[in-house]
Amino acid sequence: MSTTPDPIQTAGPEALGESRTPREAKEIAPGVHFLAGFGNTTIIVGSEAVAVVDPGLFANGPRVVAELRRLTELPVRYVIYTHGHYDHAFGTPALLEDAAARGHDTPDIVGHVNVAKRFERYAKTAGHLAGTFDTQFALWDRHGGDVVRTAVYCPPTIAYEDRLVLDGLGGQVLECRHGLGETDDHTWVWVPGPRVIVGGDFIVSSLPNAGTPFRVQRYVLEWAEALEEMAALEPAAIVSGHGGVFTEHGEEMLLVTARALRYLDGEVVRRLNEGQWQEQILDEVALPDDLATSSYLQPLYGCTAFAVRDVMRRYMGWYDGNPSMLFPSTRADIAHEVVGLTGGTGPLVDRARVLAASEDTDDLQRALHLVDFVLFHGDGQLDEAHALKAELLDARAARERSFVAHNILASAAVLERERDPAG
Repeated sequence: MSTTPDPIQTAGPEALGESRTPREAKEIAPGVHFLAGFGNTTIIVGSEAVAVVDPGLFANGPRVVAELRRLTELPVRYVIYTHGHYDHAFGTPALLEDAAARGHDTPDIVGHVNVAKRFERYAKTAGHLAGTFDTQFALWDRHGGDVVRTAVYCPPTIAYEDRLVLDGLGGQVLECRHGLGETDDHTWVWVPGPRVIVGGDFIVSSLPNAGTPFRVQRYVLEWAEALEEMAALEPAAIVSGHGGVFTEHGEEMLLVTARALRYLDGEVVRRLNEGQWQEQILDEVALPDDLATSSYLQPLYGCTAFAVRDVMRRYMGWYDGNPSMLFPSTRADIAHEVVGLTGGTGPLVDRARVLAASEDTDDLQRALHLVDFVLFHGDGQLDEAHALKAELLDARAARERSFVAHNILASAAVLERERDPAG
């Protein structure tokens, strides 16, 4: 196999965006084809049958079928989910329809036992998920929630707990291995013949997306352990869930990323054991310079602060150490007291405008808090406060590298401008 780097192999500011550029599937090892997408797809072709790893979003299914049939007429034996997220496991219907149209046997769907449980939770909380998709993905022209609303749930027909060996493709044996990381249902696939790892979202060509604000618990320490297990196999190529294919320096990428995750877990636990509370930990914990400057760990998807929050969520309760917050007043009640002390909303708006003119991100953040006092007070300069908040959110978004954080801020700015003045 060639060791020439893939054009999107190295992690950099463009890594996530490049993976969404439409292009044909590329053979990265004998019989192993990489199809870039928002969630990447891998097509593994044997002499008798095919396995498709992560068919992507529901809307991506026809593209996967088209690329598959450009490569081969062989039947699909397995559809493998690295995990049950919408951008990885929902293009399956198109593959099932293609098999039926060709008179092929229905493919088996392979995933960890927790995938089906995830699908049950998704169906139960579909309204919440639709709303948060719109926000997390910058409103997607108002169609982000359609990812949830149009989803067709195809749970695994072969579910496993720890490891599973799949054959029947002819010349290609696959090993599915479970690990905790971005999800509790995560699989990474080892193809021992060509020494390829299909890593799913264990690998996102940037700092791992641990602790994203809208989602459930993620597993920073076990994420590191899974990456170390991958590195021990000395893979020749590593396929990311978002981003590119690593055909050089792959072991280095895995081990550097694992070291960063272990550092964050260990540093938060150390501080908890010393009696520190959330605010101090979140304010002070950062990656050491040698890790923070690594090209593998740039905050393009998640960010350090989100990962720190997830580690804290795992090891402690919600109490923040301040007894005043055990039974907190509403934000509106607090705002009324503050506005009363300042003699009205004017001084708050004026001070927020001074801070908004600063080049300091911390000043922008403080300005947002002041504007919120005005808005939660619910009287006075509301139109001006909403407009100022939108400006501040746009300014914060412009300085935010994390895909998730940027989109939340930018979406909130849009909603501030579109609010109903009478509402």
